[in-house]
Amino acid sequence: MKRVFLFIGILALIGIANAQTPGQNFDVTHYEIHLGDFDFTDQTIQGETFVDVAVTTPTNTFVLELKRLTVSNVTCNNYSINNYRQEDDFLIIVIDEYALAGEHLTFDIHYGGDTFSETWGGVEWWGDYVYNLGVGFDSQPHNLGKTWFPCVDNFTDKATYSLYITVTSDKKAICGGNLFDITDNGDGTSTWHWETPQEIATYHISFAIGDYQVWEDVYHGIERDIPVQVYAKPSQMSKVPGTFVNVKEIASFYESCLGPYPFNRIGYVCTGKGCMEHTDNIAITSGVITGNTTQEEYVAHELSHMYFGNKVTCSTAGDMWLNEGFAQFWGVFYLSGVYGEDRYQTEMNKKINSITSWCKSQNNWIPLNNIPLDMTYDSKAVYDRGAVIANTLMHYLGRDSFLTALGQYLNSHAYGVSSSELFRDALTAFTGVDMNGFFDTYVFTGGMPHFTVNLLGVTPNGAQYNANLQMSYWHYGPSHVGQNNRVEVTFVGREGQLHTELVGWDGLEGEETVTLDFEPIAAFADYFNHFLDAKFDKNLTATGPANLSQSNFSANVNSVNGSTMLRVEAHLVGPDNDPEIPWLTLSKNHYWNFFRHDSGSAHINGQFIYSNSNSEDGDIIHTKNDSAVLLYRANVLDPWHTINYTQEGDWDYGRFTVDEVQSGQYTIGVIDKALYGINEAYTQPTVIYPNPASDQVTLKWDNVSDGVIRVFNSQLQLVKTQPYQNTNNLVIPIKDLTPGLYFIENNHAINKLIIY
Repeated sequence: MKRVFLFIGILALIGIANAQTPGQNFDVTHYEIHLGDFDFTDQTIQGETFVDVAVTTPTNTFVLELKRLTVSNVTCNNYSINNYRQEDDFLIIVIDEYALAGEHLTFDIHYGGDTFSETWGGVEWWGDYVYNLGVGFDSQPHNLGKTWFPCVDNFTDKATYSLYITVTSDKKAICGGNLFDITDNGDGTSTWHWETPQEIATYHISFAIGDYQVWEDVYHGIERDIPVQVYAKPSQMSKVPGTFVNVKEIASFYESCLGPYPFNRIGYVCTGKGCMEHTDNIAITSGVITGNTTQEEYVAHELSHMYFGNKVTCSTAGDMWLNEGFAQFWGVFYLSGVYGEDRYQTEMNKKINSITSWCKSQNNWIPLNNIPLDMTYDSKAVYDRGAVIANTLMHYLGRDSFLTALGQYLNSHAYGVSSSELFRDALTAFTGVDMNGFFDTYVFTGGMPHFTVNLLGVTPNGAQYNANLQMSYWHYGPSHVGQNNRVEVTFVGREGQLHTELVGWDGLEGEETVTLDFEPIAAFADYFNHFLDAKFDKNLTATGPANLSQSNFSANVNSVNGSTMLRVEAHLVGPDNDPEIPWLTLSKNHYWNFFRHDSGSAHINGQFIYSNSNSEDGDIIHTKNDSAVLLYRANVLDPWHTINYTQEGDWDYGRFTVDEVQSGQYTIGVIDKALYGINEAYTQPTVIYPNPASDQVTLKWDNVSDGVIRVFNSQLQLVKTQPYQNTNNLVIPIKDLTPGLYFIENNHAINKLIIY
């Protein structure tokens, strides 16, 4: 007996501890929802819901959720109700005995009253129409199934549904699932009975009531014929066919990529707000129904949710990118199947550039997973960034492997839930590629990677060529070193040939040799802008006057004889520090990589804009004493130096124009104007005489030492070096230098020299 009392006592403590944790000790298997008495004036409803539960842990306390509506009665099929009460959004039901694990109970709950809605979400009254939106953007947690029936309102407790919606005979009740029957009640009302046999989350079940008409079609799927139904207001019906003209083609593309359509019908219903991926009954805002395809991305986005979000659901709001990021991706990727690859690439490129800009802000250096609740439905942080990273993932794995793995992942987690970690592990298992590196870089770390590829040399290999590559990784944002790095590298040949290889390495740097059928003259990381990385780029082949602009750089093609191939990359990281100009401050935030290949001849000038007010140059241009210079190098093995250019503007804003811009890298540097007229001795002062001079100069300093004298012209080009050992004076011949202004650097001290 003592053991029995102890056991009951422990159970009581468990019940108390979990008294306000919905679904803690049970799993809901089925909801039978009855709704009626819709009062469109007072905006109230009356309902009765039968909740079937399977007990998982012995308990006498069952916690459900119900928001604002008032419960009038609760009964249970197997037990007497000891008491029930509502506390905030919780409905707490206590039965008179403990139910044991494995038992099945049904609670019959009567309730009603005025409904809850917010800025977006809940039960929405829309004139003579009423419908639900399963989530709320303001509510935390966001799930709002609780606004019209008692439930365990989260992403993980999935169930099947029977809906019985009684409405006046001038209205229709459109719900998720299959329409089982419509009963004429003989009193001016009818009851619409819908069944959803698949297990779905509470925010995916839905109703919409009003004077709807239906546009119907049939999609012949890969396994079965699937009804297509769009319910809209009578005044909108003429616009429905034009809006949904491609819905079957979109469904066909999804099936070809992801497998059979996972639900009962392709269904949409017009609502005053939207859009929302309710299973079989997608809420589509009236603004989407335009009569043409201008808003088709919403049709595609929401339909893809039947796979991403409904078939497999994120386990928490923090992993919402698995739902919304992938739906946003498919809302663009479908273009490749319906309109062609170029249309898809153009639209995805816009999103990649947008997210690259978004990631530049330190405020946005947040991981993609575990997203804060107030950002769950952020259009940039979750939707577009998730889409861009899904696109990156596709090119990281290769399209065929990516799509095959997605199909396997969806089937292995069908009608269940997932997380970033589970998704990572599934992709690793299905592709054989260790995905830890990808997820650590793109999902679990904020910011974005930055890739560079340098073509170090090319050697003949019979009829082929070996291209020797050096690859580098740097992370824009929080400190992170990428592993399992992969990026597409595109090689360019003399005849304009292009060949792309996926190369990989671990850590900050790697090397690889790629064998090609042509001799490459250049190699570029992510030439086609498939990856999220910290740069912007554009490509152009010009056969006449043209302009190629990117991030404060503009290449102006003034004349062409033949054609010229152009590419500009605007990198969002600073270039390497140059030890040859230690007294010149280089940009820490950007440099440009420019490439031209002329088939014939072309005249191209380049213009580079600098400004202390933008984020790229503001770190080095501070005051009127800062003088901006344009620096150039042909490749990473070449030291930075100035080139001939004209400069317009003043210290805080201006433009450099290079008359015949060449392939190579360009960046902005700053020299303090005081250097043009003042000795700045950092360690040992150097005396130069005579000054001005014409044949030779003598340099003297205090301490005997070893070092190197370096002479720069007025354009900051290194024109002469003179090493020395164990001395404190040196004579330098200068007859070979043209007259003008020069700078002599020794021991980090800089002196001005005039040669005549």
